[in-house]
Amino acid sequence: MERRLYRSRKNRMLFGVCGGLGEYFNVDPTLVRILFIILLLGSVGTAILLYLLLAIVIPEEPENGGELSGKETQEE
Repeated sequence: MERRLYRSRKNRMLFGVCGGLGEYFNVDPTLVRILFIILLLGSVGTAILLYLLLAIVIPEEPENGGELSGKETQEE
């Protein structure tokens, strides 16, 4: 089964981007948030644009927790 990157529904502060990255890489989302804050302080606003871009591009986690629904089919 392949893992997919989603914005988290359970672990979110704003859009769930950091929570989703933490779940995908199997690390504590708080660490991802801390790294994001460090990036934000060092990048003079570029991190905000990156976060907003990721919030638009990364789909939100499905209601059923990332499992395939009846409408979706799994490619082999």
